Amino acid sequence: MPFVEEPDDDESTVDDENAVDDGIAVDERAFLDSLPRRLQIVDARSPLTRDGLPDRTECGKDPELGAAAQRVWDAEKSSARALAGRYRALAELFDCEREDDEDEEDVTTARAAIALRVTHGVARWELRSAHRAAHHLPRTFSLLEGGRFPSWWFQRMVRESEDLSEESRRQLDLAVATWSTDIPVDRFITLLGALVGLLARREEELEEAPPLPREITIAPDTTRGAGSLVARGPIPEILAYWKRLDESARAIQAAQRKALRDDTEIPYDVDDLVTSTGRPLPLDRLRYELQLNATFDTGDVPIPGPRFRLNVTVPALTLRGASDAPGMLDGTTPIPPEMARLLAGGQETWFRVLTDPCSGAFLPLPADRYQPSQTMLEHLRLRNATCAVPGCTRPASWAAECDHLEEFDHEHPERGGRTELENLHMLCWQHHQDKTAGLLDPARIPTATREPGRTRWRLGRTGDHAIVADDVDLATRIAVEELEAAWRTHLARRTQRTAQGATQAGTEKTATKDADPATTPASLPAPPPEPPPEPPWSLRPESPPGPCDPEDPPPP
Repeated sequence: MPFVEEPDDDESTVDDENAVDDGIAVDERAFLDSLPRRLQIVDARSPLTRDGLPDRTECGKDPELGAAAQRVWDAEKSSARALAGRYRALAELFDCEREDDEDEEDVTTARAAIALRVTHGVARWELRSAHRAAHHLPRTFSLLEGGRFPSWWFQRMVRESEDLSEESRRQLDLAVATWSTDIPVDRFITLLGALVGLLARREEELEEAPPLPREITIAPDTTRGAGSLVARGPIPEILAYWKRLDESARAIQAAQRKALRDDTEIPYDVDDLVTSTGRPLPLDRLRYELQLNATFDTGDVPIPGPRFRLNVTVPALTLRGASDAPGMLDGTTPIPPEMARLLAGGQETWFRVLTDPCSGAFLPLPADRYQPSQTMLEHLRLRNATCAVPGCTRPASWAAECDHLEEFDHEHPERGGRTELENLHMLCWQHHQDKTAGLLDPARIPTATREPGRTRWRLGRTGDHAIVADDVDLATRIAVEELEAAWRTHLARRTQRTAQGATQAGTEKTATKDADPATTPASLPAPPPEPPPEPPWSLRPESPPGPCDPEDPPPP
C-alpha cells in the first residue's frame, strides 16, 4: 500500500509548498527556463515529515528518542519563525533611516548594537542582512516566516548572496523557492553555491569587473599574544614583492653562515640570536624583521609624530613574578605575563598609573584649561581604550579625538564645561560629528568615590538611552583575589594549628588526671582565642581603612 500523509496546518506537501505561483511574471519564467536542469528541478526522493522523522533518524524502536527528535523538529520551526521576526524588526529599523540625513545611519547602528548587545560592525551587518532578507528574498522569507524553510539554510543564502546585485538576489530567491526543502543539506549547499556562482558570472558579463583590491589589514590570530597582517593585491605585484623579500632574507642568511664559518662580525644579528645559538636566523624570522623594520618612502610629505604612546599596562605583582595576571596592550589586547615582563624589562622609562586597589578604577588627575594635558589624554585612553559610544570598537589610540561632554565656555569658563577628566572622553571622528550634530548626547552620572564612572547616552532625537561604565584595570581585581585567597589559606592553617594545640592539651590533661594532686600544679584557664583579623585589602565596603583608602592609593 503506498504511503500517503495528510499535511498539517503549517506544513504542506512538496507539490504545493514550493510551487511557483501562477501569477509569475514572464521575465521571471524566462529566467527559470534559462537555468541548467539540475538547478530548475530540485526534488527529494521522499518527503521529510514530522511523523516520519523517527523512522528517518533510525530511532523508531525507541519512543523517547523519536519524541526527542520531533521536539527538535518543532524547535527548528520555532527558530525559523523567530529568525524571520528578528529580520523583520531589524529591517523596519533600517527602513526608518532618513535618506537625506547621512548621520542617521550611524545612530541607527548604535540603536541596533545596544538592542542586540553586539558591536557596531556586527550590528551594521545585521541591519543590512535583514534589509536584504525582507526585501530582496521575499519568497523564501515568506517560507521562513511560516516555519517551512530551515533557518540555517536561509542564513546561508543571505551570507552567500551578499556580493550579488539586488536583481540577482531576487532571481536567486525565485529559483530557491521552487526547490524542495526535503533534500539533504549537503545537496542544498552544493546547488546554492552553483546558483550563486552562475549569477555572479552573468553579472561579470554585463558589467566591467571591479578593480582588484590593494590593501594590508590586521587579522585576528588564535595564538596567544600574536597578531597577523594580511596583504591582498594583484597576484603579479604580490609575487614580485615576495620575491624581493625572500631574496633579501636568503642573502642575509648566507652572509650569517659565512660569518659563523669565518668567525667574523655577524650581519643583521637580531637580539644576538645568531651569536647565542651559533646558527643563522630562519628565513621566516628574517622576512618578518625585514618587513617590520622597513622604512617608508613618502617623498616630501612630512609624517607627524605619534599622537599617543603604545601603552602596555603591566601589574606590579606581575613584574615581580608574584602574579600571572596578564598585561594589556592599549587596554584592549591581553598579552601573556612573560611577554609583559620582557617588554617592561627592555624600557628605560616607566609611567606609574594609580588605580583604586579595590575597584580597579583609574584615579583622576585635575586640570582646569581647555586643551587637555598629555597625562589626561593617556588617562582617557586607559579609561576608554575604544570610542566611548556604546558598541563602537574604533581604537582611541589613532582613530579618536578628545571631546568635552559639556561644551567648554570659552568666554566664561567658570560657568561649566571644565577641562577635567569627568567631563572628557574619547570619540572617533564619525561619532564626534554625530555629537556635534546633536544626534548623540552624553552626560556623566554621579557615582561613589570608589566606583567606576558611568555615562548616560541619548541616541538620536527620540530619547533612546544607554548607560556605559568606564573601563577598569582588571588586573587589580585579579591581584586582590589572589591576596584574599592567600589570606584565607593563612587563616585555615592558623585554625588547624590551634585545633592541633587544643588536642595536645586535652591529651596531657587526661594523662595527669590520675596524678598526685600534691605534686600537680594547679592549671590556669586558657585565654580565649583571638578572632582572626580581616584582610586590609578586602573588597567588602565595611572593610576598615587601610591600603584601599582613596586618599592614599598605592600604585598597581
